[in-house]
Amino acid sequence: MLMRRLLSILGPGLCAALLTAGCTPLHSGGVRDKPSETRRELVAGLPLQPSPPAGLAAPKTVPEAAVTDPLPRWATSPPLSPGDRLQVAVEDGEGFSGRYEIGIDGALRLPHLPPLEIAGRNTRVAEQQIAAALVAAEFFKPHRVRVSVLVHEWSHVQVHVGGAVFDPGMVSVNARSPEERELKRGLAAGDFPSERMLAAALRAAGGIRPDAAVDRIQLVRDSRTLIVSYAGLMQGRRVPAIPLMSGDTIVVPSSGRFDPDLVALSAITPPGIRVFLSNLTVPATGNAISAVSKEASSLPYGSRLLTAAFAANCVGGVNSTSAARHAVLVRTDPLSGREEALERPIHDLLQAPHHDDVNPLVMPNDAISCYDSGLTNLRDIARTLFDILLPLSLL
Repeated sequence: MLMRRLLSILGPGLCAALLTAGCTPLHSGGVRDKPSETRRELVAGLPLQPSPPAGLAAPKTVPEAAVTDPLPRWATSPPLSPGDRLQVAVEDGEGFSGRYEIGIDGALRLPHLPPLEIAGRNTRVAEQQIAAALVAAEFFKPHRVRVSVLVHEWSHVQVHVGGAVFDPGMVSVNARSPEERELKRGLAAGDFPSERMLAAALRAAGGIRPDAAVDRIQLVRDSRTLIVSYAGLMQGRRVPAIPLMSGDTIVVPSSGRFDPDLVALSAITPPGIRVFLSNLTVPATGNAISAVSKEASSLPYGSRLLTAAFAANCVGGVNSTSAARHAVLVRTDPLSGREEALERPIHDLLQAPHHDDVNPLVMPNDAISCYDSGLTNLRDIARTLFDILLPLSLL
């Protein structure tokens, strides 16, 4: 009775158009409706042979370089850096003994002595420099001066990280809270800079990307370059611990290809990633109701599209209305800089969760959206029509 009245009011042509439009999960201007076409575009989340966008050159890869082996002493001995606090003890020289901090220019300033450039050197060299300065100033005779230098507190350092990392730029490592620094003041001397290392700097820069050439990581300090391999970290093997100082530059070359073995938790990959989820349709009418919160959108590194679909509450519900739902993944390819999108039916993700071409890996800052099935759209249209006709039937 209500449907006949609707047809008489709106006309059969308009109702047919509404029903036809409601059956399309994705509008024609959006992502392609054929998953088989988009599956060829992304394998494991990134193209195997990326092509650059128009007007841009193909990504360059760093040529093969031999790993520095054995490592030189300057790369393994913790270098002093601006901000480091030193405990200096001069035998029979109480006026020179005390606790000092290396200045921003890398110099150590003791009373009655010229500034001593010690940044980049270790404590043993610092002892020799202080002793030589005391003799040169005629405060002590040669072979009669004894100097001890101990690190009281290693400062945080700022280094530049570039190349195949997720967040390249200047990063700060080994930063400590005021409470931790206050605790250190009560110690006579001694400190361990657990975060003032090469691996910590890579994590601070967002972690390595899946196209990183981890066997050719470069550390540049002044005019010296160190090439080190951290490939063993991905297999749980021991790698050299490289201490850092302020002003260091770290370059992670790109291999030019996606390596799924690098998408795993390690000391140089991100512990978790932030993605953007949207589920503004049935079975939920809003992200808050869908539990798409900060916790839901922070996923472990190595998660796949199906995991993100679960986090967005896209999976589950009444089978008749949810079985044909779709998930859409949108991301920017770090190799080519192009924005790419692919669509996957939830049914396909559940049937083949371990296939890279069906269920790709999720990268940081990816966006995932859920679309309802055609049956759900028809149900919503019927509800809308009922809400319109019910007041008319009461007239």
